[in-house]
Amino acid sequence: MENASKALIMAAEILIGVMIISIGVFLFNTLGSYSAKTTSQMEETQITQFNNQFLKFYGTSGGETIKCTIHEIVGLVNLAKKNNADNGFTEVQTASDSSYYIQIDLSIGLRTIRNLEALSQEELINLIKENDITTNEAGETVTKYFICEEEPKIGEYTKRVNYMKFVEI
Repeated sequence: MENASKALIMAAEILIGVMIISIGVFLFNTLGSYSAKTTSQMEETQITQFNNQFLKFYGTSGGETIKCTIHEIVGLVNLAKKNNADNGFTEVQTASDSSYYIQIDLSIGLRTIRNLEALSQEELINLIKENDITTNEAGETVTKYFICEEEPKIGEYTKRVNYMKFVEI
């Protein structure tokens, strides 16, 4: 009788141990999927915030095409430069679906300046000086405006803006 009760106690201990391990595995899986979902949502939010810095200069607002100044474009260029440096790009790259490199082009009249992000700070300052203001037909000094000519390209894999082209209006 004594051996039978010891055997039952041992069986109960084993059963309780298996239950505790099962609960642990269940909690691990549940918390792991919750963590993965939260991490994914955080990454999507970061990408959206990053893209919005660029996309706010594309599209329409109140029925009119969004216009920007050369100062705003140079601000985007500096953001692109910082992003490219942070991702280890030291040379001009071609924007692609799998690349984190950001390329910005600008058309002024018949001249197109490619890879603004590769220009030095001095060249960007000269670009601002040359394209900040102009004189209209009435002889008044007015600010030059630019629009994003085509929809910004967003990488298929990175889901981040990697190319924008602005034109003078």
